[in-house]
Amino acid sequence: MRRESANLRSMNSPSVTLPHDAAFGLSGVQPQAYMLHDLRLSVGHRLQIRRPGHGDLTTVRMIGYVRGETLIIKLATGQLTGSDAIGEGEKLEVRGFSGQVAFTFVTTVEQIRFSPYAYCHLRYPELVHGLRLRHAERVMVNLPVRVEGGSAAGDALSATIANISINGAMLTAPESLGDVGDELKLTFRFWVLPSEYEVNMRVDAVVQSVTGPEPDGEFRHGVQFKHVRSTESILLQNLIYQRLQEDPEATV
Repeated sequence: MRRESANLRSMNSPSVTLPHDAAFGLSGVQPQAYMLHDLRLSVGHRLQIRRPGHGDLTTVRMIGYVRGETLIIKLATGQLTGSDAIGEGEKLEVRGFSGQVAFTFVTTVEQIRFSPYAYCHLRYPELVHGLRLRHAERVMVNLPVRVEGGSAAGDALSATIANISINGAMLTAPESLGDVGDELKLTFRFWVLPSEYEVNMRVDAVVQSVTGPEPDGEFRHGVQFKHVRSTESILLQNLIYQRLQEDPEATV
C-alpha cells in the first residue's frame, strides 16, 4: 500500500505552534488550541508526564481539577524519590488522549502532598495543544484475527488484519474468507498503552472487496465494520493513535 503522511482534519479552533519538545511527531500536521475543560476528562483519566524534552513518560491518574486554578494528579511513590524525583516549581510535560483528541501541554508543579496518598497540584494550563484524529484514519497493523462466517462454514478461519480504521479493515489470508456481501464475525485483541490494558474485540463486518491470490499467495479482503459501539470506537481510536506515535508514516 502507498504510505502517506498522517493528514488530520483541521478544525475551527485557532492554530497554534508547539515547541519542539512537545511535538506529536506527525509530519505536516498543525495542532489546534483547546481549553482543558473542553476535553471533558473524567476522574481517574490516565495521563503521561515527564520533564520537558527528556526522560521516559510515566503514567499518572487525574484526580480532578478546578477550572482556571489547578489540575490535581495522583503520583506513584517512585516519582517522589531518587534522583528523578519530581519537585515543586518544576516544569512538566503532560500528554493524554481524550478518546478523540491527542493532547499535550507544559505546566508547573505548584504543590506536592503526601496525605492521604501522594498527589500534586499542577498549574491549570491556559491552552492545551491537540490533534483530533480523522474519523476514518487508517493505519497499518499486524493483528491476528479469528474469522467466522463467509467461507468458514462451521470452523473459524485464521487471518491477519493488515490495516485498520474505526470503520473497517483489510484482512489477509492464504485462502478466500468469503465473497463480496458476505457477513463475517471478527475476533481480535490488542493492548492499550501505557497501562497495557488488553482489549478483546469482537465485531460484525461485511466484505466489501476481495482480491487474490496476490503474488505472495495471499487473498486480501476489504471489510466494513457494522454496529460498532461508542466504547469500541474509542478503543480503536486509541490503537490508531498508538500506531501513529510509533510510526508517523503508518497511515494507508
